[in-house]
Amino acid sequence: MAAITVYGSVLSPFVARVLLTCGYKGIATELSMPKDGIKSPAFLKLNPFGKIPTIKDGSTVLYESAVIVDYIDAKYKKKKLIPSAAKAMGQARLISAISAEYVQTAGLKFFRMKRANQNVPADIEATKADLTKGMDALEKTLSSKKFAAGPSVTIADCFAIPALFFAINASALFGIADAIGSRKKIRAYWDRMQKDKVAGKILQGMSDRMKQLLAG
Repeated sequence: MAAITVYGSVLSPFVARVLLTCGYKGIATELSMPKDGIKSPAFLKLNPFGKIPTIKDGSTVLYESAVIVDYIDAKYKKKKLIPSAAKAMGQARLISAISAEYVQTAGLKFFRMKRANQNVPADIEATKADLTKGMDALEKTLSSKKFAAGPSVTIADCFAIPALFFAINASALFGIADAIGSRKKIRAYWDRMQKDKVAGKILQGMSDRMKQLLAG
């Protein structure tokens, strides 16, 4: 089976979702940035929005990370990540949504403010409040089992892992030494994922790239 070409950077949480999906399903990937940039005519033919991730899987070209994750799980049947049972699917999707829309959004805002050297106290406090709400909701919905939604890996992990990376590491740039705090389920989950073979590799890549960018 030929590798899926994934255009993007590992630091992007949207790209990381795709890499985690492929990693947990045992699908080979080739990660690269477009040769002449994401706004080049050649890349805009693949993705008219000029954004990452974009994938090429044989003759199939797709963009938008959630669409890509669904496509990969539907096409490659081995190790299904989207549960077939309604309740389990709903739980996995809910964790994914909380991670993406609330936890990750706040983490990314911190990171973008840092890179733009924006230190507006009101914006920082508002983002801290948003992150707290997101993390509290995630703590309530997260499973106490090995993975985010239960004993087996699901789509929830593909969304939660990069979201937590940004929540923890980007908030630290604004003086939040421990974004997890007293949230026991998140802390246990985060500890497990850093040691997980698939997640650990991607988290290390994200960490290395973040350090490079912040160092200029």
